[in-house]
Amino acid sequence: MKNLLLILCLVFTTNLFSQTVSDSTKISNADLEEVFLAIDTLKQQDSIKTMLINDLNLQLNNYKTLSMQDSTIINFKDIQIGLLNEQIQLYDDRLKKVDKWYNKPWVGFVAGCATITLSSWIVHNVSR
Repeated sequence: MKNLLLILCLVFTTNLFSQTVSDSTKISNADLEEVFLAIDTLKQQDSIKTMLINDLNLQLNNYKTLSMQDSTIINFKDIQIGLLNEQIQLYDDRLKKVDKWYNKPWVGFVAGCATITLSSWIVHNVSR
């Protein structure tokens, strides 16, 4: 243990782990401040763009939901159009059966007049 401690002390007292290297460059404090300001600006821009991306993803999801709702509404309208066309066809079929010439009101009026006239003529001629 003592040997290990002695070796560590020797290693740290020598310049083997020195932080100053002979080929390093010195940066002035003003340049260093500009770099830090640029990094802060980039961080702020990154956070703003991240928020913008999240908002755009939310907007995209809303548009997808709206598109699905529109598709559903269009499908229901197509079904409604089909049902209304079927109802029109059923009404046409009903009119073909009900709307015969002898089911018209004027035919009943003429038949009633003819019946009354004929029965009164028969009563008038038989009673003589």
